[in-house]
Amino acid sequence: MQRSLFIHAGPTKTGTSAIQDALRRHDNSIVIYPKVGLWADGSHHNLVLNFYGDSTRPEVVREDSTEQFARIAAEARQSRRDLIISSEVLGGRQKPGLFIRALLDALGPEFSPQILVCVREHFERAASVYNQRVKDAVTCEQRSPDEFLTQQSRNLVYAPLVRKFRRAGLPVKTISYHPAADLVPRMLAELGFGGEAREPAANRNVSLAPKALIATLAANRVARSEEERDHIFDLLRHMPGFYGTSQFIFSNTAAALAQPGFDEDRRFLEKRFDCALPAPQLPETATAFAIGNAEYDDIAQATAGLGELRCGLLDQVRLHLHSSGS
Repeated sequence: MQRSLFIHAGPTKTGTSAIQDALRRHDNSIVIYPKVGLWADGSHHNLVLNFYGDSTRPEVVREDSTEQFARIAAEARQSRRDLIISSEVLGGRQKPGLFIRALLDALGPEFSPQILVCVREHFERAASVYNQRVKDAVTCEQRSPDEFLTQQSRNLVYAPLVRKFRRAGLPVKTISYHPAADLVPRMLAELGFGGEAREPAANRNVSLAPKALIATLAANRVARSEEERDHIFDLLRHMPGFYGTSQFIFSNTAAALAQPGFDEDRRFLEKRFDCALPAPQLPETATAFAIGNAEYDDIAQATAGLGELRCGLLDQVRLHLHSSGS
């Protein structure tokens, strides 16, 4: 009996956290989602990073990857169900096929691979990736949104990821992120779930609202240590409306520079996978990365007890203040 080894390769900020949380909570009655090599968010990052010997992230728990694969294979032998591994960091490797082939060797010839890649409108995903990098205590992004987009736009297209897997002889299927409201049920349906896949998914890894994003970016720039940055972030989290949906944050100039590459990638997805992403919603204003006076006051109030760093923080925040805001 042939079985599928599904590899959900993300990429980042395409609903991966919500999908992984749903699979982590699943009891393996429909598909096997191994609990080996899981991070707290439900991803298999620890499995992937151990295979490549990468302990850059502080969350990594060092284990022998051969032993991890053996435990997964032992679990698979107790069932006739398909198996899924989910980790967006796998797609960032130069040779992701090495990991998949090693896992297939451990599982045996009855398993055949299927790579699942979620695709999201490029500017929307770029804003969400930037938001995550600012929020993340390890990356502590300090570039402006425009600098980030200009420097990273080539890394935000899907064709190179797809081609890496195809060069390794691995079949790829794309799943649109849109509409986001039913992404998790649609992904679970791909894995063989039925009606139970229609249950609403929990929100995971929620983005920072614009004022929180700007304030956290300022914290990343002025903090002199990890402890200072964490302290500022803890203060900011008490602001009302700290979390929210990711929004368009780039200037028209930066967007115009990135758009040709994004358009080419859209055509690639349509031609290769018949996958049409929604058109980008570009703002009419010159820049969308700004807050109003009321939001500035929220930041100032939240950091009232900060001390000497507060002046530098608020100076940075004022760079993004427009007087017409409410």
